[in-house]
Amino acid sequence: MRFWERGISKKKYRANGGFTLVELIVSMALTAILATAVASLMFPVVSIFLNMQKLSRAQMVADTVTDALRKECASAYVTGVMDVRVFDLPNPTKATFGDQTMLNQMLQEKEAAVAGLDNPTGGNVLVLRINEGYEKALYWNVGISTKNYKDLLTSDYKIGLVTSKAVYRLFPKGTDNLTDEKMPMETRPGYLHCAYYATTVQNVKRDEKDIAVYYPGETYDYTNPFTVAAYNGFTVSITYSEPVYETVVKDSTFVADKRPVCVTATIKVYESDYAKQSEDTLVYSREAVLCFAEDNKR
Repeated sequence: MRFWERGISKKKYRANGGFTLVELIVSMALTAILATAVASLMFPVVSIFLNMQKLSRAQMVADTVTDALRKECASAYVTGVMDVRVFDLPNPTKATFGDQTMLNQMLQEKEAAVAGLDNPTGGNVLVLRINEGYEKALYWNVGISTKNYKDLLTSDYKIGLVTSKAVYRLFPKGTDNLTDEKMPMETRPGYLHCAYYATTVQNVKRDEKDIAVYYPGETYDYTNPFTVAAYNGFTVSITYSEPVYETVVKDSTFVADKRPVCVTATIKVYESDYAKQSEDTLVYSREAVLCFAEDNKR
C-alpha cells in the first residue's frame, strides 16, 4: 500500500470512531439552550390559548344565561307600572331561610315600592308578573327555604300530584331536613333560578290614582332554566338596573300612567363556587338589555 493511501485510511478510521467528550458536552449545552428557548416561547403561547379557551367557555355561559333571561322577560305580562320590580337582597348562605327573605321583603314593601319609583335603584332579584294570578322571580343568589320546600311537598301530596312541581327535581327524594350538604348542585347559589308565586293585589293611592301592587300569597313552583352542566364549572352573578319606563297616557306625569319597557342585566361569570366569587375569580362580564312585551304581545 502506498504511503498516501495509508494516510487516507487513518483519517477515515478516526472519522468513523464517534465524537469526543468535548464535542458531546458542547452539543448537550447547545441542545439545552435551544430547548430552554423553545420552552420559554411556548409557555406564554400555551397560557394564552388556555385563557382564551376559558374566556370562550365563560362567554358561552353568559350568552346562555342572557338568552334565558330574555325569554323570561319577553313572556311577562306587563301592563302597569308595578308589573316589574327589582329587589336588592343580601346573599344568604344557608338553605334554612333562602327565598323566605325575599318573600318577606316583598310583603313589607307594598306602599314603599310605589314611593320608591321616585328614587330608582337596582338589585339582584327581578320579579315579573306572568299573568293575572302569578308572578315569577329571577335570581341567582337565593336558596329555596326549608319552609317553602315543605309547603310544596305537602300541597302536592294533598292534591295527589306527587311529581307536579319542579321542586322534586331540585332536592333528593325524601329529604326531611335540608342542609347545605344535602342540597344538590343545581339548587346552590350561583346558578339562575326561577321561582313562581301565586299573588294577591292591593291598590295603593298615588297622585290621586290607584296603582295595583302585586305581592306573593303562596309559593307555587321552582325551576332551573338549564342544568348545572351548562355552566361548564363556572358560577354566575346577576344584577339588574331599575326598569326604564314609558308613559302610556300622552303628556301624563303620573306614576300610575307608566309602564316598564326594559331593564339592564349585568351578568358576571366566575371560575369559582359561590362563596369565592371575587374580582380575582372573575372571568367574563357583559350587560344585556331585557325587554318586556306590552300585555304579553310579541
